[in-house]
Amino acid sequence: MKISTRGQYSLEALLCIATEDPEKPCSIHTISEKTHISDGYLEQLFIPLKKAKLIVGSRGIQGGYRLAKSPKEISAYEVLTLMEKSLKSIPCLNGDKCEREKICDSKFVWASIDHSIDSLISQITLDDLIQVYRGVQGEFYG
Repeated sequence: MKISTRGQYSLEALLCIATEDPEKPCSIHTISEKTHISDGYLEQLFIPLKKAKLIVGSRGIQGGYRLAKSPKEISAYEVLTLMEKSLKSIPCLNGDKCEREKICDSKFVWASIDHSIDSLISQITLDDLIQVYRGVQGEFYG
């Protein structure tokens, strides 16, 4: 499994929003400054995050983004499956054609590994990531 910048940066942007004051929207510019992810790339990432109702945006001078749900209700799995084409370790587990499918002795092993990874990622919430972040960085970004 390879996590792209789409998945990685989406989790990082959500973490940034989650560690800010929940009463105030967090601007793209603020998120960009704190995460070192460009404004333009964040805007691209936020389109599917808004459609999935993970974040809500508000316009205007005091506008920005907030989480649409509690950090305890947002799993890393939900974000990664939204942002990645696949979390599978080998192409045939995605349904892609494989010349070796009928003679492959290792597909079961890869499927088991993928299941374990999916199970683990499903249990990790944004709230868990906040706790890890605070343990490393202090109370909030910045």
